[in-house]
Amino acid sequence: MILRNEQTLRVERNRINLLDGDSLHLCKHVGAELRAYTPPAHDAAERPGLLWITEEGEAEDVFLRPGDSYRLRGEGRVVATAWGALLLRVLSPREVAAEAREARRRERKLQPVRNGAGPASGLGSCAA
Repeated sequence: MILRNEQTLRVERNRINLLDGDSLHLCKHVGAELRAYTPPAHDAAERPGLLWITEEGEAEDVFLRPGDSYRLRGEGRVVATAWGALLLRVLSPREVAAEAREARRRERKLQPVRNGAGPASGLGSCAA
């Protein structure tokens, strides 16, 4: 199976099941992100899948294992081919930016509030 887009990338399916040898051809994709996952029905005894990405204009190919991601850099053609079964998520540049904003917002919420001179404020000195 080969999936292609001819116009500017518009993601309509969040996840794409790729079987061994399936290819995805992309164009007009700058800033999109590919994320590889283990398919839900994956047999633990099977070797995990691998996604081989060739991006026009880039010197080296990229290989993703489940849990890895890759941000596409250019406007040239991209061919992503599965070696083994994989679940692939393609995020548009807009989705990538929204996730980054959300991650920054969560990070700000988790930062401790500092009052006074620091964490030991009001506890006295430990010097002997």
